[in-house]
Amino acid sequence: MPALLYCVTQPTSPVTVQAGVGNAAVDSREALGVRVYWSNITDVEAYLGSPDAMKQSALQFHQVLREILALTTPIPFRFPTLLDSSENLEQHLAAEQELYREALSRVENAVQYEIVATWTNEAPADTAAPVSGREYLKRRQEAAGRISAVENKLKSVTGDSVREWRGRQERKTYRWFALVPRDCRERFLASLRSAGGSSTPPNPTAGFGGGPGSEGVRLRVSGPWPPSEFIAAQGHRG
Repeated sequence: MPALLYCVTQPTSPVTVQAGVGNAAVDSREALGVRVYWSNITDVEAYLGSPDAMKQSALQFHQVLREILALTTPIPFRFPTLLDSSENLEQHLAAEQELYREALSRVENAVQYEIVATWTNEAPADTAAPVSGREYLKRRQEAAGRISAVENKLKSVTGDSVREWRGRQERKTYRWFALVPRDCRERFLASLRSAGGSSTPPNPTAGFGGGPGSEGVRLRVSGPWPPSEFIAAQGHRG
């Protein structure tokens, strides 16, 4: 019977999950130094064979991850990762077993938060107008300066409540990922609320000022999530 993989965790006591994709039971076992979670799927076509079915199954997949994350830190597989049978679990894990064990050690007892920045005072660009090389370079430098100012502010206000930061440029926003120890979650969120002087995550935190380049930025905080941005194994959900 096909097996849909959810995640691997440290080989601790199993987390009891109410139901998985298609309301199937969620099983787990230790293998190659990790604990792997999966569901046996009786009818793959019914749960993954159409866009609507995939959407519903993805919601159930992430609900399983949330339930596991409440008690231990998972490294998710990409959705959907299917094996012909749960008997092939060890074969699937074998190629990257060292990467999984190393990653689990690094992110142990931590969760991921995401912070997305948009600038409220940025004038819309005229994409049809030609831009000189000098003007393009100037805009790039200004954007880099804004990002650096906000990043420095984030790191300053959150201090040692964050174990590690990652960042990624997107088309109109910039996204930061914070690896936060479980026992620092409230302190991390409180520091962001204090700096923004506004609303509680995951709602926007406006007016994040306090330094040149960080004015007029709006931050949206979400989480906690599994720390997918802080692992390198090819089979995880990135």
